[in-house]
Amino acid sequence: MLNAKAFQPAERVRTGSVPQRRWAVAHARSIAEEGAYAVATGGEREVPVGGPRPYIAIVLMESPGKGGGGAPGESGGGAPDGGGGDPLYEESVLLVHAADEADARRRAERRARSRETNYLNDRGETVSWCFKCVVDVSAALDEDLTQDADLYARHFRDYAAYERFEPLLSGEEL
Repeated sequence: MLNAKAFQPAERVRTGSVPQRRWAVAHARSIAEEGAYAVATGGEREVPVGGPRPYIAIVLMESPGKGGGGAPGESGGGAPDGGGGDPLYEESVLLVHAADEADARRRAERRARSRETNYLNDRGETVSWCFKCVVDVSAALDEDLTQDADLYARHFRDYAAYERFEPLLSGEEL
């Protein structure tokens, strides 16, 4: 066990009133990255070493708009509703188990690319979904995923931009 008297003030906060997960989020670290320094209820937290760890990946898929349906380079129907127009994007949150962040990023991209598809909608128009990018990869905030857990957190400053971006927040339908 670590000697509490030797902690610096910031470390004292971690073991006191600020929940461990919140401290890790505020300092852009996962609980696992804290290793032996992540103290929960007065003892050291056990962290598996060397094995795959859970990572959360945010990936972006795109369905091209008018004139962009079908596979890249083909012309066709456009958006998934068949109406053409603006492209539609899908942000997906993936759980991958990997040895490190670079491996997690590769696994997330491979998984997202496996979801690329083309199909005909009910109007006979070609709809496509293509991998666009891996937006973020981060170690899961909690490693025990057999119970309720915090997985991922991100921070932003411009709530108005977030409100414009997130249709579910304003009740808008896609």
